[in-house]
Amino acid sequence: MSAAGLNPIARHRARCHQVRGRMSDYLDGELEQSLVQDTERHLRWCPSCRRVLANLRRTVEGLRGLGGPG
Repeated sequence: MSAAGLNPIARHRARCHQVRGRMSDYLDGELEQSLVQDTERHLRWCPSCRRVLANLRRTVEGLRGLGGPG
């Protein structure tokens, strides 16, 4: 077993890294249902990832609010 497998903090960080890597696709509705469920399960108990998602959501909404060249 790897060191990350034995260390709960390292396991948590690795999990956060996975979830954060798919947050953009999560917001865009581009994830498979199993990944949506996995992401939401992680977000329920990880306040740090919830903050990252909230910040990403605000950034995306702000950029959409700027509009494109018209």
